[in-house]
Amino acid sequence: MFEQDYIMRQIKEMTAIMAKIMFGVNDRKSFYMLQEVERQKVHALVTQVKNGEPKEAVLELDRLTDNNTKENMMIGLEFYAQLSDMDEEYFINSGYSFGNMRDDFEHFAKKFGMEQMTELYFGKDENNE
Repeated sequence: MFEQDYIMRQIKEMTAIMAKIMFGVNDRKSFYMLQEVERQKVHALVTQVKNGEPKEAVLELDRLTDNNTKENMMIGLEFYAQLSDMDEEYFINSGYSFGNMRDDFEHFAKKFGMEQMTELYFGKDENNE
């Protein structure tokens, strides 16, 4: 549990660093730099997770990010950053796990050529060593 909390904090910090490097945005302001439409998309995805539908939210994010724009990359990064702030109970109750989140983030990161980000965010995958 402590290790997962630490990793989730790392996800938030890495997202803030990426936003600062790529877009010149400081810290958690990355969410506010998104246009209203993109903020609404993030909010809708997070609401789906809170309503017990994390798998559906991830599938929708996957569909949204098919065109690989910077805006959609930020939507995905903000989505995963907000997931890292959520109580583990949301995930347990819906049959979604930390391992699922890692796999889903890895898929997302590959779309944008950021394969190494998964290991930076989550550490080495113990199942594939």
